[in-house]
Amino acid sequence: MQNIDVKGSILRLRELREKLCSDQKDWTEAYEVRDFVVGHLQELHDMICNRKVHRKKLEDKSSFILESLSAMPNSDNKGDV
Repeated sequence: MQNIDVKGSILRLRELREKLCSDQKDWTEAYEVRDFVVGHLQELHDMICNRKVHRKKLEDKSSFILESLSAMPNSDNKGDV
């Protein structure tokens, strides 16, 4: 019979499981961010295509998106428009 390091194998399996769980969490968070960006860009696009929407609302919506992504200086993440 082969000399198997059961304890070492179990520890390696635990490490792999933890890494996979961590990777899954990272991907889930990345997709949430993607969904947020795409959703708000679609709303902004619809607003732009609607000639009845005032420029101020377009500015507010684009500012909100950029502030939410911390892509504007002095952003305070004000919340939804």
